[in-house]
Amino acid sequence: MSAGSTASKDSWLPERLRWIDEGSRRDHRFLLPSDHCLYFGEFRARGGWMAGSTNDLVLDFKRPPSRIAASAKAREIQYFKDRAIARVARALRRQFGRDAVETRLTFVPIPGSKLPGEVDYCDRLLRALRLAFAGLRADIRPLLRQTVSTDADHHSGVRRIGFRELLGITELDPGQLREPLRPLIVLFDDVLTSGKHLRVAEVRIHEVFPEQAIIAVLVARRVRNGRSFTR
Repeated sequence: MSAGSTASKDSWLPERLRWIDEGSRRDHRFLLPSDHCLYFGEFRARGGWMAGSTNDLVLDFKRPPSRIAASAKAREIQYFKDRAIARVARALRRQFGRDAVETRLTFVPIPGSKLPGEVDYCDRLLRALRLAFAGLRADIRPLLRQTVSTDADHHSGVRRIGFRELLGITELDPGQLREPLRPLIVLFDDVLTSGKHLRVAEVRIHEVFPEQAIIAVLVARRVRNGRSFTR
């Protein structure tokens, strides 16, 4: 696994992951100094499609299924979403060597806000991981799940669920624990905002596996008007 900032035309993301350091950690209030988080690019809050290639990619990646279905251009929009998933997958694949993927890492997507079977359930994180490591003996499992649906934090005008409330509706799926975890869990999410979802994931995992090593990999971290944004 590597860290740096060289741009990649293929993925629309920097070629290498960057670490959340002391300067950037304070922009994400739930992160602790002991957390190890890496990200590709920066998502400009309220910047829209014109705020750069990372915004363009993330907005396509996160398109809600119901909005795609309701559009007169649903097929075209779905194409852009699938393309974004493929680009994220290629960016991920470049970061990890085969030996690490097949022997040392368990990849865990952060659960979405909607339960499977609901109209806006979206498995983009799981799809990106599976596409990234197709053909390898990767350990990819949706270890965490929500017990009830919530509004997505990134939708404007909704009440953002608090940390304690989110913790109360997040649990480990016993069906995903039939095989031992590998030495290092890689939590995977699209955009880092406050770090609330990562903190909930770490708390729940460490309740059952207190010695488990965990890192997080994000497609992007959120900033606002060139400055960090925290909620």
